[in-house]
Amino acid sequence: MTTIETGETMGDTPRNTIIFCSRQWKLPAAALAVLVALTFAWGFYLLATYDEHEVFSSADDLSVTDFLLRNVAMPDVQRLYHTVPPAVVGIGGAGVNAGTVASGAIIGANGYVITTLHSVQSLPAIQVQVATAVGLRQFPAQLVKTIPAHDLALLKLQTTEKFLYFKLADPQWATPGQQVFAFGRNASGTSVVRQGVVRTANVALDVGGMRITHLLRSDAVTGWEMNGGPLVNVNGELVGIDLVVSGPTGAIDGFTVPAQVVLSHFQDVLGFAQGAIAPVAPSGAATGVTVAGGGGAAGWWAQARSAVGNPVDGGAGALGLNVVQTAVPAPSPAGSAIFDRDHAGGLRIAGYALADALGLMMLALPAGITGGMMTMGGGVLQVAGMMMFFGYGMYLIRPVAFLTNVAVYGAASLRNDRAGLVQWDKVKALAPWAVAGVVLGYFIGNAVGDEAVAVLLGLFALAMALKALHEIAYPEAEADPLDKPTDDIEALMGEAEGRAAKPSVLPEGLARSAVLGLPMGLISGILGISGGVVEVPLQRYIGRIGLQHAIANSSVLVFWASVAGSVVSFVHGTQTGLIHWQAPVTLALLMIPGAYVGGLIGARMMGVLPIPVLKGIYAATMLAVAAKMLFAR
Repeated sequence: MTTIETGETMGDTPRNTIIFCSRQWKLPAAALAVLVALTFAWGFYLLATYDEHEVFSSADDLSVTDFLLRNVAMPDVQRLYHTVPPAVVGIGGAGVNAGTVASGAIIGANGYVITTLHSVQSLPAIQVQVATAVGLRQFPAQLVKTIPAHDLALLKLQTTEKFLYFKLADPQWATPGQQVFAFGRNASGTSVVRQGVVRTANVALDVGGMRITHLLRSDAVTGWEMNGGPLVNVNGELVGIDLVVSGPTGAIDGFTVPAQVVLSHFQDVLGFAQGAIAPVAPSGAATGVTVAGGGGAAGWWAQARSAVGNPVDGGAGALGLNVVQTAVPAPSPAGSAIFDRDHAGGLRIAGYALADALGLMMLALPAGITGGMMTMGGGVLQVAGMMMFFGYGMYLIRPVAFLTNVAVYGAASLRNDRAGLVQWDKVKALAPWAVAGVVLGYFIGNAVGDEAVAVLLGLFALAMALKALHEIAYPEAEADPLDKPTDDIEALMGEAEGRAAKPSVLPEGLARSAVLGLPMGLISGILGISGGVVEVPLQRYIGRIGLQHAIANSSVLVFWASVAGSVVSFVHGTQTGLIHWQAPVTLALLMIPGAYVGGLIGARMMGVLPIPVLKGIYAATMLAVAAKMLFAR
């Protein structure tokens, strides 16, 4: 307790003995004052050096809308002009002098871009120009999925960097009368933008022998620079992808593939961020589209299935580069209301719409039947089907096919091993060559590109069909080679083992293993198929192994080659930013059950149907695949 001492007389002044502070306070107070001063100085520096054109420098992994709302209380047009361009890209070919031929929109933070298919389908290599805080940068890109019916292409930048991206607008933003902005990039990479409104919804366009349906028409789309670029609302959300056309008179007209169509086609590859419900259209504006449920999740699906479910008239057509030539707006279908009772907020499997998931399963089933029926060819049908019917690119198909083979051929290997059919001494010698082949084939396939792989796949299917037809016409030619060894086979094996006049430079037995194991791995890596269609004949005719043992050995070799292919495709794909593991794993999980059940059905058919009938079905299937891959792409 502190006391107050007083003097001896009443007149003395009281003396205060309370200690004010027993610690040193001046030095901490001075340090605090300095820090406060530095804080204010740093704030003034930021305000003085703030650059409006670099508002996106810290926008990684944000949508345009989120970035707008993070930086201002409410978005306005001027902020929109500065914030949107980093999510708008220029697209061109490879080479120093290759300029921009179209625009595109980033719709995923991981570098997914949507543009028009006709702009990129003839490019041997695709380069994407992105605006960053340090200036324009070029990234190589690969096709992930194409949709000819709506002239759309999904690209993936070969990088692991993050980007500003678009959310998808609610379908009600497609209502005529809504204010929109069309963005693009010109030949020099400069951003261009024009403001307008949605004029008409649910428009069809006849071009190049085909019809593109469910389009929007907007006066904001006026120049070739906007082709493939985004149509954006006032919230910075993606209303659709622009398609610039030239009519019979030569005048440029602008159309837009709406956001709900984009969602329906590409939701199996990546998840989309969705925007807020649109406001009611201005009084007196035409309401060409009616959305059930007033927006939200149900509103998204109110147009989705009908937007992709109508068959396209005619073939794929040849849409010219940039501005589409001689495009004629077709009469709109009777009635403007669009409602999808089957898919409005409907059932999903593993995040996929029910129709998409069932489609993948139904593709895997005949592929499994073909493989089980003839012990070969199922991979050809799976890969070709994913390219033809779903539009997937080989970067996504290969890991899916490899994972499917791991599951299907892993189970087959166990069954064959339990039956005592696997010749492990031969398999161990061939497995390293099969693994090396699939790794080498993977990189070769990436280098030659999807179009070349499609042609190779078609030629391969044609060769398999001709082989099956030859076996039907000349069944005696298919007698087991062990029953009639020929001088040609003996000479080939002698050369492979170093017993010919000119001995092999490889050690004895090593050349033999390479001849039997490497081709299967190469073909598997390049085309994404199992390779058993090659390995079984190699072991029968060159290795002189009985049919049952050849099939059993091949199942083990395909399993290990597919394991290696899965590893290299996932490691290389994720490191270079080509794929993200979720998409191929989900696709494989959807396809594995169908492939497995199909294999059991095919094996049962072998014991029921005559061999010529089975070979006839197989030949017809391979001929159909060859015709589609070679002549109808």
